[in-house]
Amino acid sequence: MNCPNCEHPTSADQHYCSNCGQMQDDRTTSMKDFFHHFLGDYFTFDSKIFKSIQPLLFKPGFLTSEFIEGRRVRYITPLRLYIFISILFFLMLQWVAPEHDAGLDDGWDKYFGVYLPRLFFGLLPLFALFLWMLFSRKKWSFVINFVFSLHFHAFLFLSGSLYLILSEGFERFGLFQFNQFLVLVLAVWWLFYLLKAIKSVYQLTWLKAVFKFILLILLYSFVLLLSSILTLMLSSSI
Repeated sequence: MNCPNCEHPTSADQHYCSNCGQMQDDRTTSMKDFFHHFLGDYFTFDSKIFKSIQPLLFKPGFLTSEFIEGRRVRYITPLRLYIFISILFFLMLQWVAPEHDAGLDDGWDKYFGVYLPRLFFGLLPLFALFLWMLFSRKKWSFVINFVFSLHFHAFLFLSGSLYLILSEGFERFGLFQFNQFLVLVLAVWWLFYLLKAIKSVYQLTWLKAVFKFILLILLYSFVLLLSSILTLMLSSSI
């Protein structure tokens, strides 16, 4: 018999296709079957969310290291995790933006609220390229560095989403000074997270990790600054 999904030859005693992984007896003939499959997929995704989010926030480099070691099924795939969290972040921006329509008329507010997140999105593969250049001695494929970039930017968007929630709460209670402190905490968290992730994934001493970290920050900051200037110039001319 052949798999109905990919036509790969399978035997009767195989419950799943060895080529594509689809269940061989996957007949959805009733509403009960339909909701059984739906709930199975939902709770599998849900359990992977909890297993992925906690280390993403509090264990820098852990998910990338797990990917390198081949322990991947228990977590959401890096690209899927990044897309899921980035969508969540942009939905959060849409939720917060109507409360600050007047502020968004200002160029800088619009830059930080609209353009900067999109620049992070576009510069993701470039960040991976910088990693590949800085850690070429590892002789890892570009994919590993791209996975690192996906996880780091997913962390940026997830922590950014948490910031938006807390910031909105502080503003509603008039605690604007806490917002300024929160921005500082977020910036320090981002920098330390990246440094710790580099040390963990690329297995460096603290001295080498700091050196590579500084080079990466300088390269990425230069490109981000240049992209930001061009973005602001283009947006002001429209």
